Amino acid sequence: MFLDGSEIPQHLAYIEWYSPLPDNPEPNHLLYKVSPQKEPDGTRVCSIIPLANIRRSVHLFPKFGPFAPQEWTSSNVLDLCNTFFVNDFTDKHMYRIAC
Repeated sequence: MFLDGSEIPQHLAYIEWYSPLPDNPEPNHLLYKVSPQKEPDGTRVCSIIPLANIRRSVHLFPKFGPFAPQEWTSSNVLDLCNTFFVNDFTDKHMYRIAC
């Protein structure tokens, strides 16, 4: 809902929120572990925000055990996996932000 007289954004984005980056990366590979934030009922914390508020995307990859579950696909892994690593080595800007 928008208040009367407020400027309505032209483009919106659906965002699912993840835990904040921890103070230190994981010691074995220096990547930061994050998990989806969840409401008490287990649903994910999400927002709809103006697209202009997004600064950049990040590269997440799932935390695998000894093997990747066969049911995980590129279409559903964000829904099925509970822990991810933020790849802060994708480019120098991301490296500087995370470090």
